[in-house]
Amino acid sequence: MTRRSWTAAALVLAVAVALSATWGVVTGCGGGPAAATTIESNSPSPPPGWLLKVAQQRASEQGDSHPDVAYWGLLRDPELGDLTSSGPDDPSHQAYALVLVGDFEDAPMDRSQIGVSPSPLPPITWVCFIYSLEHEDAGIFGYGRGDFMASQYPSLQPFHL
Repeated sequence: MTRRSWTAAALVLAVAVALSATWGVVTGCGGGPAAATTIESNSPSPPPGWLLKVAQQRASEQGDSHPDVAYWGLLRDPELGDLTSSGPDDPSHQAYALVLVGDFEDAPMDRSQIGVSPSPLPPITWVCFIYSLEHEDAGIFGYGRGDFMASQYPSLQPFHL
């Protein structure tokens, strides 16, 4: 074999090994179903004690003392910016996020709307609060009347109140 043939053969072998390793990772390295994977997160679960207490208080204030689920996380931009609709800014910026998912029909946001809607609005189903690293309340940074898409925010950890 010529030198060019050896180089080509070595390249083909290297690609085959890389593809084989990749396939093993993708399929779970076994003949059976792939094992569940754990997503790395900066956020241990359950939430810190102070945030759990705040979550219980906020849930009551929003009209659902026992929401279906709650999420928390110590988020950075761009994920924090996506959640708060403030846009990705500075990746060194961090804040605690708290999202409550439940039936917030009596939420203050609904009561503060001016005027009467010709048809009733669907209830608020999720509310997002932001807290500084010093545990200072930065306020309500969002709420919605549909499903909260938690899968879009991988650093959020679910917990139950």
